[in-house]
Amino acid sequence: MPGSWQFTLAGWLGRFARSTSGIATILLISAQTGSFTLAGAVAGTIVLGIAVGGPLWSRAADARGQALVLPVSLAATVVAAAALALTIVVGAPVWSWFVCAFALGAGSLDMGSLVRARWRRVLKSNESRHTSLALEAVNDELVFVVGPPAVTLIAATAGPLAGFTAGVLVTLVGGVALWMQRSTMPRVVPVPPSAIALPLEIVPPPAIALPLRQRFRLPAGVVGLLPVYLGVGVVFASVDVGAISISRQAEEPWLAGVILAVFATGSVVAGFAFGPLSARWAPASRVLVASLAYAVVVPCLLVLQTPVALASLIFIAGLVTTPVLISGTSLIAGLVEDSRLTEALTWPSIGLSVGVTLGGAVVGAAIDHGTAYSAFEVAAWAALVVGAFGVVCALSERRRPATAAR
Repeated sequence: MPGSWQFTLAGWLGRFARSTSGIATILLISAQTGSFTLAGAVAGTIVLGIAVGGPLWSRAADARGQALVLPVSLAATVVAAAALALTIVVGAPVWSWFVCAFALGAGSLDMGSLVRARWRRVLKSNESRHTSLALEAVNDELVFVVGPPAVTLIAATAGPLAGFTAGVLVTLVGGVALWMQRSTMPRVVPVPPSAIALPLEIVPPPAIALPLRQRFRLPAGVVGLLPVYLGVGVVFASVDVGAISISRQAEEPWLAGVILAVFATGSVVAGFAFGPLSARWAPASRVLVASLAYAVVVPCLLVLQTPVALASLIFIAGLVTTPVLISGTSLIAGLVEDSRLTEALTWPSIGLSVGVTLGGAVVGAAIDHGTAYSAFEVAAWAALVVGAFGVVCALSERRRPATAAR
């Protein structure tokens, strides 16, 4: 598809700040203060800002177009990032760190949803659209595989401030490149006033006052699937923290990298395979099969209590992870109206981000009161939640009266 690789690459680069802002903030604050607790709290505030501002920015992109909203979001991100770095480096009051961290998250626009909306415009068949969603799920995985280690390496060699800055600059470059590609931008679909709600008063609000219930109602399909993405986020945190804890317990620091690389490899392999293989399946069938497989495989991590055995099984856990993300996103994209597409596709990434933050706190407490392998007890419960909500959503969708294909 002409022009597709350009906006795909630009969108992938634009995701960097989402994947690196947390770890970069932790590295910067811990280097300045020596407190990982404070660093984690400030990083968590960034995620809170993403959860609040993300849907509003995406709703604005649907209502006013990417050409208007994207540069404003990029400017807000750069200003907030600069303010956060400055307040930390100069030793400003700690409360100002939290304010700037929230502003950084709230100013962040989900680039992945913008790219998915462009695929929706340039592709016409449901099968090709499903394959494109699989590709973007792989890109979501890759940015979290490449981004944090790259920022950590830069921080170790050039200083924490350089690592923090690098993630923001990559996002700026990708965002500008995406903005310049006007031909693939989705057309603005006229929406009723109840669907318009813009962040930070970028565009004047509608003249007619509207009930809050109508204005802030979640898009179709999101409510049932949001717990699925929260659960997967908790599993991500469990694997990350568990791998580090196990490697420290075994006194083999390199082992954490191996475990995480194996998990990521399984996820990427599944992403490339699941899209084409399941393209002809009904959306509800994809969600049903993927969520059941996830609920069966991930709890098996509790069975193997040695690092080598865990590394082998975690590859299979990676294989069943990406299909959950792909099938859920595909179902949402098929249910939501075009006028709220970007907003709807933002919620999965928000669910993952919140799940990772909550999961990190829960897993840390579990390890403190148990062993390194207690992380996978948390992962097992989260996987069961994913399976339960996935099955409920799939069965509910199957009972829905057939509608015309979107």
